Amino acid sequence: WADQNIPYWLPTLPDIGHNLLPYCTYFQINNHYISIAFILVIIRYIFQRDIRLIVFRRWFFLQAVMFIMRTISIYVTSLIVPLPSCNTIAVGSPSIEAFYIMFFIHTTCGDVLFSVHTITCKLKGMTQKIVSSGSSWFYPKLDSTGDPLSFYITTLLVWIFTIIGYLFIIATRFHYTVDVFLGFLLANLTWQIYHYYMTATVENKKRKLSKKSDESTQKKKKVHFSFDQSKNEIPKKMDFDTLSSSLKSRASEKLAQVAVAKRQARDKTDPTILSNVKLIKKQLKSKQKQMEHKKKKKHINIVQDKENTTFRQRLKERQKLRRGVLYDMADKSKKIWEILRRDETTNEVRVKLCGELMKLIEGNVKFLSMAHDTTRVLECLIQFGNEQQKNYIFEQVQKDLPTMSKSLYAHHVVMKFLNYGTDNQKSLIKKSLYGHVCKLARHSIGCRVLEYCYNDLCNSAERFQLVQEFYGREYAVLKTTDVKNIEELLATKAATGQRANVLEYMQENLMACIQKDLLSTSIVHRAMHEYIRNADEKGRTELVDAVKEKLIKMVHSRDGARVAIYCLWFGTNKDRKALIKSLKSFVVKIAKEEQGYPILWAIFDIVDDTKLVSKIILQELMSNFDDIISDSHGKKVLMYLIAPRNTKHLQYDLVQLMKTSDALNTSKKDSEIRQRELFEYCKSYFLEYFTSNTLATLKDGFQGFMMTEMIERLSPEDNLSSFYTSISTLLDNATVEPQAETNLIENQITHNVLRHLIIADGKRQKKQKHNQTLVSTLLSTISPDTLRTWILCNRGCFIFVMMLEHGQSDECKQIRSLLVPSAMDTLKRQSFAGAKVLVEKLLSSS
Repeated sequence: WADQNIPYWLPTLPDIGHNLLPYCTYFQINNHYISIAFILVIIRYIFQRDIRLIVFRRWFFLQAVMFIMRTISIYVTSLIVPLPSCNTIAVGSPSIEAFYIMFFIHTTCGDVLFSVHTITCKLKGMTQKIVSSGSSWFYPKLDSTGDPLSFYITTLLVWIFTIIGYLFIIATRFHYTVDVFLGFLLANLTWQIYHYYMTATVENKKRKLSKKSDESTQKKKKVHFSFDQSKNEIPKKMDFDTLSSSLKSRASEKLAQVAVAKRQARDKTDPTILSNVKLIKKQLKSKQKQMEHKKKKKHINIVQDKENTTFRQRLKERQKLRRGVLYDMADKSKKIWEILRRDETTNEVRVKLCGELMKLIEGNVKFLSMAHDTTRVLECLIQFGNEQQKNYIFEQVQKDLPTMSKSLYAHHVVMKFLNYGTDNQKSLIKKSLYGHVCKLARHSIGCRVLEYCYNDLCNSAERFQLVQEFYGREYAVLKTTDVKNIEELLATKAATGQRANVLEYMQENLMACIQKDLLSTSIVHRAMHEYIRNADEKGRTELVDAVKEKLIKMVHSRDGARVAIYCLWFGTNKDRKALIKSLKSFVVKIAKEEQGYPILWAIFDIVDDTKLVSKIILQELMSNFDDIISDSHGKKVLMYLIAPRNTKHLQYDLVQLMKTSDALNTSKKDSEIRQRELFEYCKSYFLEYFTSNTLATLKDGFQGFMMTEMIERLSPEDNLSSFYTSISTLLDNATVEPQAETNLIENQITHNVLRHLIIADGKRQKKQKHNQTLVSTLLSTISPDTLRTWILCNRGCFIFVMMLEHGQSDECKQIRSLLVPSAMDTLKRQSFAGAKVLVEKLLSSS
């Protein structure tokens, strides 16, 4: 326990003994020294037949008492280790480690406070002192059996030996000097108290025995010996009547004495009792006054006449009672604030009002910050005041910033400083949060200040300084700059065996935030993301089980969304089901969230129960299809359903993140089967939208590519006739006039979409032939005259080129018959590249 809880990150305490004595690196000399002393004491007293049991019993008993005291002190308080080469690594189970420590194989260094080596030396010296008391320098004192006890010079040598041991303990930095002093003092006091107690006990027993023997001898003397000759005479016989009358008279005297005593007790009262009664009455009266004052303070409306007063009047009276002499100041400051906060107030008037307000609140800033109405006065003054006024207010509250950050009303003052304060004030507020990050993250009010400071004001280095406090208590005092992220920190901690401690501390703080349902702050999201990314299987399971139904509060941040993805990856099927159900009615918001939409990708990738996904996720998406496809993030969710993990249309790093789940093997269903089942559910919605919104789809590049990817995935059984007809009808009404809105052929986006549609339809035709194609629909629906106008523009010619390259043979013949020879002269006269390429295609195909 001591070694695992020592604050090893802090420097050693200053010590005079360490400064005076040179450092001895061989600290095991203390153990050898104690062992030698132990052996010498055993040899010394093993031959003392008279006192050896007493000495050993007393010695071992007091040693055990001191060990118990030391165990309690070590458990209660852990001090900084003075030994530079401290080894805090455990050697095995507690029983094995205890065995090693007992035989000096392993030595701990966190059990300081007071020195056990000093105690052992002192107790051995005290045994010698008690035994040798009264002996001379060179002639020994003898015990009752005639064995020599000790010389006085022997005692002197023992004390010299003990003092040298103390110096070794300090020189090896095994303990602080105060540890040696406390050990010496406690051992001496404990021995003296125990010795005095045992001596007193023995004396009492002797006194009782002597008293009993004296009483018995006196009785014997009374019976057998008498120096009074009159007692040897035969006593006279007493008459029975005389004896009875004497007994009665004595009894009546006793009864009369008792009656007199009772009468005196009734008549005469004890002054101490009377004074106690008066004191109790006085206390009751003062308490009654306090209760009445509290009642007036809390319920002033009971005292006043409700019929003749309004609620605001009663509230005003209540505030007067509570604020006392500060009421007038607060009332005047609020009146100034009412004018100061208005938009129509000019800058000149504001400067004047701020000056008046500063004179009023001087010396009462902290009081004003803690009330719901007066805190607005300070907020307004911070917003419109000059730098000098802001500095004065900041100086008044600077020491109480962590406390104010957790106050319901005062935290608004801190927020105003973060918004309108100077750069120096903002920096000081950030530093004031050091040491309080975990507490603020677990506080419903304090987390607002922490979130604004972390998310909006801190740079990456400052954010890492704040989040470090989730890694361990030592980082609340000393921030590390040697590492840049949690992975590097855990790598350094793994070398010293502290990695598990960091993760355990993180889990403890994160679980507290989860239990209090405070999961909206970005710093908690980051700490949770780092924990779930590096924790073992047990830690991940516990976190997923705790947070699976609360992830909806975390999807707005990048780290929070990653936590949700990791929960999907590492959770069981039951966990995934609970997580998906918690997203019900929020699916559209998540799909349109900048950081949240990858969560839906992960659900599509990892969840085997496609019926559950279709019922909860896809049903909500498809019922809001128009809203989602027009959103910049929502359309990526729809694209993932059509073309999952396609880096042509989707962000590369997110696709790589999704591929990470492939190595987990947490899904039983094949990914292709899962994707096909999801696409089968939603393909009808895609076709319906594209058919009814053809113009918008052709003019939107992303939707156009979504359309081409959909065509490639559709099976030959799917009917595309209405979709192709809507495209053909739209193009039939289009013109090729420059700058015209209906000029779809020359439009760059529409031209690109048409090209890819023709290519996708050709690929679909190669997989399995079907009757209706896009090219055939275009040729049959659009009039020949309209088709011939396409050759008058560059992109129109390239459309014909794509039709010739990817169309069927009969479709190519139909195109040649349309353009050759009637349009060849027109094509040859054109100067743009599309006409030249089309002429080459027509001539080569013929």
